[in-house]
Amino acid sequence: MDADDLYDSADDDIDATLRASGILPPGAATVSRQNSGVSYCAVCAEEGFLEMRALACGHAFCAMCWRLHIEAKISEGVASRLECMEPSCSLLCPSEFVLRILDKPQFRARYERFVFRDYVSSHPELKFCVGKDCQTVIRSKEKKPKRVTCSSCNTSFCVACGVDYHAPTSCETIKQWLLKCADDSETANYISAHTKDCPQCHSCIEKNGGCNHMQCAKCKHHFCWMCFGDWKTHGSEYYECSRYKENPSVAAEANHVKARRALEKYLHYYERFENHSKSLKLEQQFRDKIQRKIEAKVNDHDGTWIDWQYLHNAASLLTKCRYTLQYTYPFAYFMENGARKQLFEYQQAQLEKEVEELAWAVERADSTARGALEAHMHRAEHKRTSLLHDFFF
Repeated sequence: MDADDLYDSADDDIDATLRASGILPPGAATVSRQNSGVSYCAVCAEEGFLEMRALACGHAFCAMCWRLHIEAKISEGVASRLECMEPSCSLLCPSEFVLRILDKPQFRARYERFVFRDYVSSHPELKFCVGKDCQTVIRSKEKKPKRVTCSSCNTSFCVACGVDYHAPTSCETIKQWLLKCADDSETANYISAHTKDCPQCHSCIEKNGGCNHMQCAKCKHHFCWMCFGDWKTHGSEYYECSRYKENPSVAAEANHVKARRALEKYLHYYERFENHSKSLKLEQQFRDKIQRKIEAKVNDHDGTWIDWQYLHNAASLLTKCRYTLQYTYPFAYFMENGARKQLFEYQQAQLEKEVEELAWAVERADSTARGALEAHMHRAEHKRTSLLHDFFF
């Protein structure tokens, strides 16, 4: 149930909404109480003068069973969804009830931490920072993908999905891309595209040359890579396998061709995605070098920080543009062929051209006039923002 549905149902019948959420008991509420007389606990089957505890539903159990139940659930990571021990009852345990039951500090601390975690996770405007060992909570009212930077650990990520910011690629698409990059199925595609089984002994054979005359290393059988036919029978009909035949061998070859083309497409985009990722790491080192260079010039009284800030700005803009360019490749990989993809790839190529020209100028900043460098910056940023405006925002 989303927020709008919750508001609508609450307007109709607030009590029914609270009951459905497990906040109010399904029937008439009874007062929670301790029974001072002889009692029976249905969990441990003990009977006597027990210290009984009950929620508003009236299902009473001994304090020891409640404590063991709650501690077991906390050990499983459950906090906000602690329910009554009665199997047919889904009433939730209020925090005050749980904290009165728990007497061990470590369980109380874990419970409070888990409740806070659940609150943040369920809040539409709150996100935990994804930085390593960082527990900072970030608030954003944006429902669309947006880059946020943690003030504590300086980690940047997409507030909508929690992975690295990925414009112009959508959250759904980047998840598909990352899954594909990590999936061993691409290894299977490589095997399918570059290997075949010997038609005689079925051993796996890899084609590592251009010749279609293959010899199985295991059984020494000679066959044609293209049609699987016995090489001895090719004779004067060497080119017979190039003709279209409606038979299983040709169908198998078609599957190999499809697998090979699918792999080539994936590698085309993946190699460029990874290349820009590596370039970003190298340019981070170069940006640090520029920072040190500016500081040295200022310390030597060779101008002020303001005089040399354009170098830092150019290196930072290069990082921004290349970062966007990197994430254009997952976007293009999943795009359907057509006029829109052609337009996107044209703008992508224009951005790539400007990024590489800016990178060349930044790396040779000592011999590049400030005006020329700033012109490169303007063109690169214009191409970047135009692409994002047309395909993301």
